[in-house]
Amino acid sequence: MSQLKLTADGGGGTVAIKGPASTTGNAALEMTVPSTTSDTLDSLKRSGNILQVVKTNVTATSSYGTSAATHYTLTPLNTTVTPVGTNSHYIISAQVSGEGTASNQQYFLRLVRNTTSGFADGDNVAIAIGDNGSNNTAPENTSAFHGYALENNDSTISTAHISSYVDSPSVSAGGNLQYKVQLFMQTGTTWYMNRTKTEYNATYGDYLPSWITVMEVAA
Repeated sequence: MSQLKLTADGGGGTVAIKGPASTTGNAALEMTVPSTTSDTLDSLKRSGNILQVVKTNVTATSSYGTSAATHYTLTPLNTTVTPVGTNSHYIISAQVSGEGTASNQQYFLRLVRNTTSGFADGDNVAIAIGDNGSNNTAPENTSAFHGYALENNDSTISTAHISSYVDSPSVSAGGNLQYKVQLFMQTGTTWYMNRTKTEYNATYGDYLPSWITVMEVAA
């Protein structure tokens, strides 16, 4: 295996750039160095490049409630990201599946960001939310879906999505960053994630996953 070995400027060791044992079809591969003067490997973190992808996929069921007019954090979906770059942008998408115990009730989702060490619930900042205008009692949320219909409380699960929201939280590389999804209930009921109101194990029982995906994009 051929290699190019570089000696550290201060004499503190060597760095080797090694070629692979072989290439597909014995093809000749090239790596082009950026043309900007005094570039370093860090300059490969160019604006718009995807620096990392962090995902959380949840298939287990869990329950939340039962206070009215309350946001509940769906804790299995909490997703922590250690930023690679400084002041990166983050593309967040999510699917949330589940069903509440109140017939024909509407439930709401809210996307929240936390940049505080320890990620306590009280530090959540709501993002990607609507504007309630002068109606200060109405909740500001990101997405919504309906509860079960009385005739199919053991099937036909509900699913809502948060699609590719771009967030720019001004966090330094290596800093604290976490994204969460919260559920808002209009009345004092129970809501089940990833299952229907009534667990039914026949062939038409519905069990769906929930997930959140975060992509860090270089600023």
